[in-house]
This record gives sequence, structure tokens and C-alpha cells, in this order.
Amino acid sequence: MKFLPRLLGLGLFALLTLLVMACESSKTATTEFGSPNRIKGDVIAKPESRLIVQLTDTATNFKVPRAELASAFIRQFGDGTVVDKILVRKAPGSDANGKYYLIGMGLRGGMYRAMALPLTSGGENTYYLRPSAERYVITSTGCPTCLFEFEEERIVSAECAENSGGGRCDLKVMSNNELFIPQVVSR
Repeated sequence: MKFLPRLLGLGLFALLTLLVMACESSKTATTEFGSPNRIKGDVIAKPESRLIVQLTDTATNFKVPRAELASAFIRQFGDGTVVDKILVRKAPGSDANGKYYLIGMGLRGGMYRAMALPLTSGGENTYYLRPSAERYVITSTGCPTCLFEFEEERIVSAECAENSGGGRCDLKVMSNNELFIPQVVSR
């Protein structure tokens, strides 16, 4: 009988140890796409693809209001660029099911700026923006308008539309975007 309390105590200790080991908290939660969730404060921001546009034979139907897209582009630039024009354009030379880009254009300090984001087809002429989609950003110096240059449906460079005296367009490619990742408001 002297061993019964010790045996119960040892069994309880072993059970408690197993429970603590089973509750490992160092693992990162992942989404269905395998990317980690971003945890900021009490909010978990799950970056997911967002429906941007549905194309028909006669119209481009934006599923996100253009004003919201312009605000998102302004936040994405993050440097004072004011975006005032939003377009969806098909890559030149592509077939009927070619690649489309969401493009925001505007000015910063009087200089032309543009950002293009490739869209992913969702079928039925719908196109989505993925958070992992790269950003193509043009900054002009002395050029009133810059154009994206394509090669096999991919943006490869930029050129000045009216180069009348030493203007140039610089292209920078970044690996992802945060156009629609929710902003966490700190308290």
C-alpha cells in the first residue's frame, strides 16, 4: 500500500509530461498553400488571391472598385506616388488565353511612375491577383511616359515613349506584393 501513492504520483507526472510535449508551440501555422500565416498582434493576416476583374467580349468588369485599387497601389508604392489611372492589359503578342496585367499609373514629384502586377486566370474569364505575384515598377527620369517592354508575355524592360532629350525609364522587379494584405491597426 505504501507504493500506491508513489505509483499514482509517478503516473500523473508521466501523463503531465506527455501533455506538455504534445503541446509544442514552436510550429508555424500554414495556409492551404503552404505559406506561413503572418501573425501581428491579435490579427492573423492570411494572404490570399483576390478576384480583380472579369473580362467579356465587350467590357472589363472590375470586381474591386478602381478607387480601392488606386488606394492600394498608393500604399504599395509607399513613397508618395499618386496613382490616378488603373488598367488591365493583355501582354502584347499573346494568344486568346494570354497573360493579363493589372497596371497602376501616376506621378511622384512630377515624374511618371507605373506598377504592373501579373494576374492569374481563374477560368470563365476571371483574373485574380496573388500575393506572391511579382511587381514591375517603372520610374521615369525626364520622360513624360514610360512603356513596359515584353518578351514572351513577360515584362523585361521599360522604354521612354517620347525620348526627346536624355530621358530614361528604370524598371525594378520585386518578388511579391502586398496590395490587399490587411493592414493591422495598432492600439
